[in-house]
Amino acid sequence: MKARLRLTLNGHPPGDLPLEAHWEGDQLQGVLRQENPVLGELVLPFACRLEGERLRPLPLPPPCLRLEGRARPVREGLELDLDLELVLPPGRTWGERAFARIVETLFLRHLASALSPRAGSPV
Repeated sequence: MKARLRLTLNGHPPGDLPLEAHWEGDQLQGVLRQENPVLGELVLPFACRLEGERLRPLPLPPPCLRLEGRARPVREGLELDLDLELVLPPGRTWGERAFARIVETLFLRHLASALSPRAGSPV
């Protein structure tokens, strides 16, 4: 399951979204913080590399976010169209896999509610 997000990075935090992002060379790195009713606060790191206008995900150990998409310069800063996916450790049993699906569904629902006033929606 993925979510789609559009935001503009302009040196200020992206509004009401609990996202910290910064550039290091050609890499976008950061953290998304989310309160999860099952696990408490999730701190999900992400990293991707800019290749032309494309953002390609860089591997991180789970739990993390996998981000990919496009970056375009605009007057206000840099506009990002992102697809993000929650990456969890692989489940070995059916119970672990079911629990991971519940956590993923809760993550996407909470993200969608945080994005509701924005131009973003779950995919």
